[in-house]
Amino acid sequence: MNAFLAKTGRLMMEMLRNFNKLIKSLNFLVQAFLLNGEYFSKKYVESFKNIVNSVQYSVNEKKKGMKMNKRFLLPVLSTALLAPVLLAGHAYADETASSIEKSPAVATPAAPTIEAATPTTVESAEAKETPVESPKSEEKDTVILHTNDVHGRIVEEKGVIGDAKLATVIEQERAKSNQTTLVVDAGDAFQGLPISNSTKGEARAEILNQMQYDAMAVGNHEFDFGLDEAKKYKEILKFPLLSSNTYVNGTRLFEDSTIVDKDKTVEGDEFVVIGVTTPETATKTHPKNVKGVTFTDPITEVNKVIEEVQAKASTEGKDYKQYVVLAHLGVDTTTPVEWRGSTLAEALSKNPRLKGKRVTVIDGHSHTVESTTYGENVTYNQTGSYLHNVGKIIYKSHQLLGNPTQIAAADAKKLPANPTVEKLVKDIKQKYDAENAVEVVSNSPVELNGDRENVRVRETNLGNVVADSLYQYGQTGFSHQTDIAVTNGGGLRETIAKGKPITKGNVIAVLPFGNTISQIQVTGQQVLDMFEKSLGSILQVDKDGKKVLDENGQPLLEPSGGFLQVSGVKVYYDTNLPSGKRVLAIQVKNRVTGRYDLLDLVKTYYLATNDFLAAGGDGYTMLGGAREEGPSMDAAFEEYLKTADLSQYEKINPNSRTISVDSKNFSLPTETSQTDAATGDANTTVKLSYEVAGQFSKKEVVSEKVLPNTGSEQSIFLLLMGMVAGLAGIFVSKKSQQK
Repeated sequence: MNAFLAKTGRLMMEMLRNFNKLIKSLNFLVQAFLLNGEYFSKKYVESFKNIVNSVQYSVNEKKKGMKMNKRFLLPVLSTALLAPVLLAGHAYADETASSIEKSPAVATPAAPTIEAATPTTVESAEAKETPVESPKSEEKDTVILHTNDVHGRIVEEKGVIGDAKLATVIEQERAKSNQTTLVVDAGDAFQGLPISNSTKGEARAEILNQMQYDAMAVGNHEFDFGLDEAKKYKEILKFPLLSSNTYVNGTRLFEDSTIVDKDKTVEGDEFVVIGVTTPETATKTHPKNVKGVTFTDPITEVNKVIEEVQAKASTEGKDYKQYVVLAHLGVDTTTPVEWRGSTLAEALSKNPRLKGKRVTVIDGHSHTVESTTYGENVTYNQTGSYLHNVGKIIYKSHQLLGNPTQIAAADAKKLPANPTVEKLVKDIKQKYDAENAVEVVSNSPVELNGDRENVRVRETNLGNVVADSLYQYGQTGFSHQTDIAVTNGGGLRETIAKGKPITKGNVIAVLPFGNTISQIQVTGQQVLDMFEKSLGSILQVDKDGKKVLDENGQPLLEPSGGFLQVSGVKVYYDTNLPSGKRVLAIQVKNRVTGRYDLLDLVKTYYLATNDFLAAGGDGYTMLGGAREEGPSMDAAFEEYLKTADLSQYEKINPNSRTISVDSKNFSLPTETSQTDAATGDANTTVKLSYEVAGQFSKKEVVSEKVLPNTGSEQSIFLLLMGMVAGLAGIFVSKKSQQK
């Protein structure tokens, strides 16, 4: 650091002595700052660089004949150096460091480790205009309309645009003569709601054809109805279904890319559209659905396709200037960094083949609304899920970076429905309603909560009901009685409302995947490993980097589809402990006494679950092996609802089965005799004598987002630089006045 300061001081003196070298020296300093990221905040270095670029522009204008006044320039440069200092406090408050546990690759070759980059917040694209060559003097605007993770939201509902109004949005944008419009989807379009599932998504595929999408990426849930059905989508759709990294026997299963030419009279306006699918598909659909399928590294494959496309274009004398990557990757914190859409966007911003080209990454999978830019030419956008919004990115002529916006459901609601699509939706709905209107329960006394942000992080009453239905079936449905029942929170997709009938349609909406009940033999050790996996997510933090706490004052986990909802077992855990060492004790219900006995690590237990988890889905590789098969989960759930006293499930987050506790104050409860799987009052406690996790650390888990210290060396150093330049400016100004 001392050597760096000394070198900088010498540079400053040189700049004062020789004005003609000023700009070059300042540019050198910018590069030095960027290379010494340990000492300089990226945000205010970028601010500094922008000011330097402005000064460079002034110098260039001087060369063209404009007058440049040194008395004005040096004070401006002083401000350029001082401005980042003023921004420093805010910049540091916004900067965060992330400590992310790398997950092992599943069903993919080893992927390169890529550090997560700090994205640049979307700015006005007007501020970052870069000329793009054009065969015409005036180019049209470019608009990209995009959707992702629609999950079968065919029908318009509160907060849901629906396909008929979506068609109108597309139609109106395409009708604008001053723009070129591209319409794309980033995957998970067909599966989700029962109305779409009833035709395995084929009815919605026909709707997308009517809307004339230009291209679509393959999402993990495109495989939910089996590999043959995923292949069938290719035949039904009249536009390309893309995935560059999905292979069967060394051959790509889908097209890797397509060239979309919206106006054949104009050269250079084509879109190169590339698709890529999350390698998490290996565990985020039923394993049998992707048997023999390999999902390779996303970044490697996308870069390979870019190279292939450009090589072919070169032989044809073409130069494509617009690249659109449809990425079903997401930005979930539980997704390995190297597989995230944000990491892909950062990598593309550094690909020299794409320099000076317009690159758009349309992402999905994480169900988030994200608008970010990377480098000088990469715009990243994701528009949430369930047709709450339609994404819209506007590129003005000559812009490399786009202006991302959202068309919200509230805005689309005012539009008329497209009559053709409206009729298609109506016909589908009539048929579905007739099949699913049958009541299972005339009136639900409680709300059974299946909200994504709830059911994936902690015990919920809906999770308890579903798990209890598996447990109950397992008492008579298999050759051995079920000891433990579990189901993954990611498989529960809908909330059942209080005070309304529960219909067959509601049941299917909760369990839309068509999974069957399976029972496998497991050891106590496998049970322990299973729950450590379930409770292994990183911790939630708020925008200030503070841990989000549950109603018991314990840190709340990040949502994970693999979080287990349970029956017949009690799991005590502390999220303050490191991942893999959070489970304090496990008790399994004794069917004879009704008491909960400590888990025996060497004992054999019978685990009832869905066939997805039984086969190792959601990363539960400790499961697997021979299993007995039962009926569909929705059938067992429906039968349980008919006879169960639902009033016992009134509390949405009971904390009675997967029990969040503070290990420092924990004593293991001793259970009284009971027969009801849904209840379990503890009236005595004993000293904890059984720790399944062994000797776990007392050290508190560091939050995944930590605010750095403020007022550090960076601020002081830049302040000194600004003071030196300021004094120099004053000195030169006075000297000039004397002359």
